Amino acid sequence: MLKRLVRSTLRGTLVPGIRARATEVWTRGRQAAERQRKTKALDLWLARLGAQRPDVIIGANLAWGGVRQHIHALRNYSALRLEPAPPDELLEDFGPELQSLFAQFVPLGARAIHSHVFPWFIQWCRQRQSAGLRWLHTYHLNYFPEHARTELQPWQRAINAALLGEARLADVRISVSRWQREFLARTHQIETIYLPNGVDVAECDRGQASRFRSRFGDRPFLLYVGRNDPVKNPADFVRLAQRLPGQACVMIGHGLSPEILRTEWLVQLPDNLEVRGDATHGEVQDALAACAALVVTSKREGLPTLVLEAMTHGKPIVVPDEAGCREAIHDGEFGFIYQPDQLDHFAEQSQAALADKQKPRGARDRVLSHYDWRVVAPQLDQLYRGGGEGL
Repeated sequence: MLKRLVRSTLRGTLVPGIRARATEVWTRGRQAAERQRKTKALDLWLARLGAQRPDVIIGANLAWGGVRQHIHALRNYSALRLEPAPPDELLEDFGPELQSLFAQFVPLGARAIHSHVFPWFIQWCRQRQSAGLRWLHTYHLNYFPEHARTELQPWQRAINAALLGEARLADVRISVSRWQREFLARTHQIETIYLPNGVDVAECDRGQASRFRSRFGDRPFLLYVGRNDPVKNPADFVRLAQRLPGQACVMIGHGLSPEILRTEWLVQLPDNLEVRGDATHGEVQDALAACAALVVTSKREGLPTLVLEAMTHGKPIVVPDEAGCREAIHDGEFGFIYQPDQLDHFAEQSQAALADKQKPRGARDRVLSHYDWRVVAPQLDQLYRGGGEGL
């Protein structure tokens, strides 16, 4: 009896401790193996870069969004060899650990390095600039109060600090819009050259209305495309749909769903509104080809590529009275402008766009002459090669 009690007591105290220790050892081993796997993948990529010696390292690459489209379109349309960093296969793993290892990499033989947005890549460019590499930085849009529900998050403030601090030291500083060029010079004493966002016209032209209509139907619809983000202001499109009950409306965007719109944005979805959520860039082109008009509700934009893509499709466009949107449609020449927070005016301009046949006529030609990547990329190649600062 006593022996059984002692054995039972030992099992109750020692065995759980042994199990906990074994679990800890196993977890550490697994973490070490994962670190080794990530480091090996990074080493293989850096070895490939060292062997191929691309002309330009451009980053930081993203998994989705407008900056990703910008970077990958540049790679496709440049006459030089551009390498996005990190590569797509390392995007999920490229946290602080791999960033610190990448910081030691020197791209021998590169003509230039080109930063966008993320502080860690801007800092790497600054370090490489000190070693003699030509550094370009593109300003898309820094974070404004409109990017937050209450106040900017720490990561947004960190990006602003890098954009308005270290990035100003780049050899060539580029603004994607004229209004932003003026804003940076006036407000932050940062001088930039203007080189707009490009549009992949060939990809736009692959959009097929029939593919979208096969899923949605033949009803003429107003289209919203935008992620679930305060600056994109999706709730106003829902309010527009409520105000126009006879007009079909469709929402597409990363992170959007009926539940999110109801719980986060406190809006009730009317029967004439369909929310589709995530879509690939190709699927967005199908939707643009099929829509009756594009509606934008953003509170801030740099130079909205989505609007330029709708112009490529020759679609009526409705945008808020906001600098980037106004610039894209040439101050109303190629679209309709409404006053934010004036829902009646918003609805009136949307109905006017649906009835209009004139404004879209010259829009595609405007894109082809000013924003087509086949026009923009050669100008950037000049900068990579060491000239073109007077663009």
